[in-house]
Amino acid sequence: MIAGKIMKKPNLIQLFAIAAFSALLSTSLVFAGSRSHRKPQLTNGVLPRIAKYKAPPFPKSLYIDRETYDYRVQSHTPVPATPTDVFICDIWQRVTMDLKLTMKPEEVTEEVIEQAMGIYLKRDHSQIAGYRPWTYWNFIRKLNEPQRKTLAGEIVAYIKKNGVRDVEQ
Repeated sequence: MIAGKIMKKPNLIQLFAIAAFSALLSTSLVFAGSRSHRKPQLTNGVLPRIAKYKAPPFPKSLYIDRETYDYRVQSHTPVPATPTDVFICDIWQRVTMDLKLTMKPEEVTEEVIEQAMGIYLKRDHSQIAGYRPWTYWNFIRKLNEPQRKTLAGEIVAYIKKNGVRDVEQ
């Protein structure tokens, strides 16, 4: 009783509504708690983002108005099969051309890939060769250090599984 007033007995519909609300609330709390303890999905890594990444507009100059990749596509010159393969080819080119390493793809390590990605952090995009230096210069610079470390591991795994799939010259 509340302050001398007599409370009415709840009817069946009110009891059902209270039970349904309680069940919904407890279920959502259980699922919310279980989600916070889950490990992040490995399929949602950093490397897959490159396939959909859109760089800022290319900085046109007197002589060039797009990246090598875009010139090749426009002229129907072969390019690697997937956006990921294009990225892998450009990273591999940093390994062989800039770091001057003569290793086989299956020998690559995360440390080597981190050094190769570091070139995009140290140089201007115009001083980097490849299919898409502007795009990858922007992509790598937008990542934080832990993301770049994750990306290095994903690149190594990709190369060890698929190799470096460039086009025949």
